[in-house]
Amino acid sequence: MSRVTINSYLKKIRMQIVKYCESLQPEKAAGSASLGHRAHALHQPQDIAVAVKTDVDRIVKPVIFGIYKSDNKVFTEILPDVSRSMIQAIARGRSVLETVGSAERIRRFNGVVDLSQYRLYHLGHGHHEAESKTVLDDVDGFWGLTKHRLAKFKGLNRNTAYLHLKECEFRYNYRHEELYAVLLNLLKTYPLNLS
Repeated sequence: MSRVTINSYLKKIRMQIVKYCESLQPEKAAGSASLGHRAHALHQPQDIAVAVKTDVDRIVKPVIFGIYKSDNKVFTEILPDVSRSMIQAIARGRSVLETVGSAERIRRFNGVVDLSQYRLYHLGHGHHEAESKTVLDDVDGFWGLTKHRLAKFKGLNRNTAYLHLKECEFRYNYRHEELYAVLLNLLKTYPLNLS
């Protein structure tokens, strides 16, 4: 088999993992989209280039995602309408006036990651101390696994970032189980279309 064929199969398996992970997500936030909408949005020209600062020559829109825990599982969501400055302001406890809807959506996450800087921002919540520590441990554990796995690629294509993120979510949530058996059961539910 060629490398191209293997990569094609891996991409199809990752797409089935995405469908499975999205089916387990407890709540869909307003403004969140499915895989098809995200893939289409990542290919849009206006989504690729957004100025971070006016004095910066390079125009980049970072991939930013939120992490939250529900029912002893960690879930992630790409945040296409969130900027780096919004995350920094919210992490410091400041209010963000420009886009109140986006700011409120960010607050429901336990952590937000700016993938272009490989940086995790913890968002403070007023939960019970022991519960909050467990949630933060899971967020840190998930980010450690994700950071380690994505660093191996030495750069990540923006179009496949969501697939890799959901694969890391799947691996983290089933880390105490036989991953091969879980994957076989998943592929029975969501069979591959190899044609």
